[in-house]
Amino acid sequence: MRFILLFHALLILKSGIAQHTFIGLKSGGHTSSAFIDHTIFSYSSDIGFNNGFHVGLMLKYFHERRNVFLKSGLQFSINYMQKGWRQNFLNNEPSYEASMSYLEFPVEAIGYFGNRNNYFITAGFYFEYLVHYNLDQLPNLDENSSSDRNSVGGQDFYTYEPDRDNKMGYGVRASGGIFREFSFGMIHLEGFFGYSISNFIDAGDLTTRIPDISNLWNAGVSIGYLFEVGVNKE
Repeated sequence: MRFILLFHALLILKSGIAQHTFIGLKSGGHTSSAFIDHTIFSYSSDIGFNNGFHVGLMLKYFHERRNVFLKSGLQFSINYMQKGWRQNFLNNEPSYEASMSYLEFPVEAIGYFGNRNNYFITAGFYFEYLVHYNLDQLPNLDENSSSDRNSVGGQDFYTYEPDRDNKMGYGVRASGGIFREFSFGMIHLEGFFGYSISNFIDAGDLTTRIPDISNLWNAGVSIGYLFEVGVNKE
C-alpha cells in the first residue's frame, strides 16, 4: 500500500500541470472472486469464480514532455462493476453464488512511453459503494452449525448479509496496456487487477467465528474510446 501511494505521489510531482485532457467511455469483462478467512479460527471452504462485466466513464490528464522517455499523468474513473464469488460444497448441495454490483471510483497515476502506440502502467486506489446484490437461496446448513458458525457439507459457509455487513469499501488497483490517438479520438485497451482492502463482512470482533477477512478481487480487460476536450499550453 505504501509503495503504491509513493509511486502515485512521484508521478504527480513529475507531471506538473496537465496539458491534455481526454474523456470517454470504457467497458469490458472480468472474472472475480473473494478471499474469506479468519485470523484466529480455522476456516475451510472451496471458493470459486464469477464472471461479470463493467462499464464506466474515464478521464485522463497528460502533461506532454517531448524529450522524456517515461511520461506521466493521472486517470480518474466512475465504474459500474459486478463482483462476486461462487462457493462449492463437497456434498450434493448445489454451489452457492453471490453477485454484488458496486459503483467504483478509482484514482490512478499513469506512467507511459511511446509515440504513436503508447504503452502504460497505472497504480492507484479506489472507493466503492454497493448499489445492488443478488444472492442465491441459502443452502441447507449442517446439524452441527451454531449461531456464529455455519457449515455445509463440512465446509464453513458465510455470505453477505445486508442488515449486518458493509456497503462501502476501498481497495487498490493496477493496470497495464496500450493507448493510441487517432484523428477521431483515442482508443484505450487495458488489463487490470483490483483488490479490496476493506472487508465486506462485518465480523464484529475476533471472538466470533464470523470471518474477519473478507476481500473481493477481480481481474479483466477493458476497451475504451476517449476524445480530447482541452489543451492547456505552458
